[in-house]
This record gives sequence, structure tokens and C-alpha cells, in this order.
Amino acid sequence: MYIYIHISKPRFFRLSCHPLPYNKSLSIHLWLRPSCPFDLLTFSLNLRCTWTPSPGRLLHVNGLLVCSRPRDCGDLYAGGQREDGIYSVFPVHSPAGFQVYCDMTTDGGGWTVIQRREDGSVNFFRAWESYREGFGKITGEHWLGLKQIHALSIQGNYELRIDLEDFENSTAYAQYGTFGVGLFSVDPDDDGYPLTVGDYSGNAGDSLLKHNGMKFTTKDRDNDHSENNCAAFYHGAWWYRNCHTANLNGQYLRGQHTSYADGIEWSSWTGWQYSLKFSEMKMRPTRDQENK
Repeated sequence: MYIYIHISKPRFFRLSCHPLPYNKSLSIHLWLRPSCPFDLLTFSLNLRCTWTPSPGRLLHVNGLLVCSRPRDCGDLYAGGQREDGIYSVFPVHSPAGFQVYCDMTTDGGGWTVIQRREDGSVNFFRAWESYREGFGKITGEHWLGLKQIHALSIQGNYELRIDLEDFENSTAYAQYGTFGVGLFSVDPDDDGYPLTVGDYSGNAGDSLLKHNGMKFTTKDRDNDHSENNCAAFYHGAWWYRNCHTANLNGQYLRGQHTSYADGIEWSSWTGWQYSLKFSEMKMRPTRDQENK
């Protein structure tokens, strides 16, 4: 009698024993569930098959197939999930995990949403602790949290996509092939969660170019290069330099406004005096990373 393992296409899971005539051989076949992609699969082979001398009569099977928990929405997508919605993820350095909103439809899916503005229902003019821990409702306006974004981005190579919409229902996007927060920080909170972003593509213009390398600033923690606190001056929180060309956590001002650069601004698309209707920031593993 012998046992062998066969991995077939990842559509469903089945563990079965197929005894041949008595005293001959035993084969164990394993198929994978969609929630368990190949790179997350581990085996604990504790198998026991018992049958009577009658050929082919199976009485008992005991085995265990363990699927590691998803690190991000990219893992969930690779495992077969295709519905947008709330999921739990468990980054390598955040084993307790947390809930996120996964965009499984935009540009190939697998995106973990880290920020959304859509109706002005949530106050984004907040202090450091709120931006570190996160706030809002995951299905609506929210900021995932610098701590969570950092935990996601240090797992490997990630890209960033930012979807935008104005009040005339025109849309644009900016995509960055390189993205991370606090990638090289020993203590990211003390270091200000610096932004790493690059390799732009899209049609919204590159409004993050001058923010690359900058630390995060809030109204009560000034990490920018300006004489003033950019967050306090422009009513937001961001990786300000001196001060900004993007301000997606600014005030929800509903289109054209007379004040300067204190709305939800993406200057390369709509300038500094137009506050956008919608913005959504989301990250996913780069495609080469997903295939590792």
C-alpha cells in the first residue's frame, strides 16, 4: 500500500481515498479551494484510511489541508474571490489582522482600499492618532490608517492606484508602479511614515511627484518643509512638502471654490481651486510579486 499526492486545478477542495482491491494500493487526491491559492498552501499529512476486506469499500478518512490567511486583497483575488466588499486580511507583521475593503473589479482586481472620499460625511481634519489608527466606515468614507498601510506595504512590492471623479462626472486615474509607507523606517511612527511613490501612469497627471519621500503631517504633528503647518493651513493631512500638489484628505468643498488649495485637490487634473467629488486610493502587490 502507498500514498501519493496529486494537485489538480484550483477550483474546489476534495480529500478522498480510492482503495483498489484489498491489500493493493491507496491514493490520496487533493484539489484546492478558490480561497487557497498555490503559494498559500501548506500540508499537514495525518491521513488514515480504513476499509473492510471487501474491495473498494471506504470507511474512514482523516486528513488536514491548511491554507494560510490572506495577507491582502491580492491574495484573496488570487484565491478566487471576485466580489467587491469587506474582507479580513492578515499582513505578515500584523498577525491579528484587520478588515479592509477589497476592489476586485477595477483593472484586474486585487486592490486593498486605503482611502475613500465620496460625500463629505466624515471629518478628515483630524489629529495624528486618528490618521495612524484609521477612521471612518470601510464601506464609505474612510482612512485605513498609517499603521495598517505600513503593515501592508512592507510585505513586498506594491503599486498604488488613485481613482478620481469631479462633479461633472468626469473621471481620471493615476497609477504608480512603486508604492510604500515607512518602507525603510525602524520606527515608522517616530519617522513620520515617509511616502515612497514612483513610476507614474494614467490620465490624471502626476500630482504625487513632489510628495515622494515626504513624511506625513497632521494639524498636531508638523513634519513638512514649510514655515507653517501645511495640514493646519490647508485643512487636511498628507505627505506635504512645501506645501502640496495633491490634498486628497482636504475639505469636501463640492467643486469650484474661492479658497485656495484646501479642498480635495489633484492639481494636475483640476487645479488648486476645485474640490473633487470622489477619490479612492488603493494598493495591490505588483503582478511580478503576485506570481512569486
